Amino acid sequence: MILNTSKWKNFCLDKLFTISAGIYHYSDEYDIGDTPYISASNENNGIQQRINLDPEFSGDCIITGKVGCTTFYQSEDFCATSDVNIFRPKNFELNRKIGLFITAIINFSENYKWNYGRQCRVGDSKKIIIKLPTKMKDDVYVIDSEKIFSDEGYIPDFDFINQFMEYVENGESVCEGSIKDSLRTTNMKWDKSFDIKIANWKDFYLHKLFKTRMGNGIDAVVTTNYNPKYNYVSRDSNGNGVVGFVDEIEGEEPFPAGTMSLALGGSFLGSCFIQKESFYTAQNVGVLQEREPLSIYTKLFIATLIRNECKIKYQAFGRELNSHFRKDFTIKLPIKMDKTNIVYDENKFYSDEGYIPDWEFMDNFIKNLPYGDRI
Repeated sequence: MILNTSKWKNFCLDKLFTISAGIYHYSDEYDIGDTPYISASNENNGIQQRINLDPEFSGDCIITGKVGCTTFYQSEDFCATSDVNIFRPKNFELNRKIGLFITAIINFSENYKWNYGRQCRVGDSKKIIIKLPTKMKDDVYVIDSEKIFSDEGYIPDFDFINQFMEYVENGESVCEGSIKDSLRTTNMKWDKSFDIKIANWKDFYLHKLFKTRMGNGIDAVVTTNYNPKYNYVSRDSNGNGVVGFVDEIEGEEPFPAGTMSLALGGSFLGSCFIQKESFYTAQNVGVLQEREPLSIYTKLFIATLIRNECKIKYQAFGRELNSHFRKDFTIKLPIKMDKTNIVYDENKFYSDEGYIPDWEFMDNFIKNLPYGDRI
């Protein structure tokens, strides 16, 4: 089942939920026990630890952490710190399926907007707007005259949400495609002709291989997602660096699919990805655009070497990439050879010494890796 969000409508969380903060307890007030103690953690369903206090909040609700707006569905009764916002439904029944669905929507649309310096408190939470499936009859929106769920009278389609989550939970156990297919590979035996021998590899400046430039440098706070069109790429090591899906921004030119993004600083310095969709970038993200057509396999080979080089020679908050990736950043690559002789480029397009990267070797190396045939 593929979700078509084109007919989803906006809903303000303040219309859907009553939102309140948790209650902080000093560490000398409790000991180890059975009650979940929820914090602003982004792991373990937000459970910091289990304590021996009686639960102060009943389960079957949604919670968010103030620091990153990381969202979880809580099924158990619990205690929560004051760094947690607690969401209880106003005019609908919140079950596990609906809770998990809305949790995923909030995480997708909000996580990248909030951090330690810009925390999402109760007042901020009430202003959050998310898109949800909307109730329709004969392809016409059902309008609630009392406008309980939205000022326009739209009604979330909770029946659809329940059905979709049922499909998600049960579909993979009976289907023969999707995840199961992705686990199959024909590359069961390594071809030794692709063994790495770096003795003849040579250094190449990154700016000679790619058009290197700074990204858009757009702050998350100025992005919106009412009618999202482009990926929003930040300095992240997960999800291909994509941390949001945002609206078109007037005056900003998105980068085309196939371009490579490079985290220039921060904790994930050197994270390099091939972007499969058009995108904008956050602050401190570089962009690498090929000077000649390169396959996705070759780009993956180079992206891996860039990450490895950064781990060795560069440091977050110290020696970051900003002043280097367009000037003196180098990587070693296999070079083109005619048997045992180096093939030189008289025009010195790729290097001042005339070396030519062996694009064919890089391409075939990645293709022959286990699961390389699944790319």
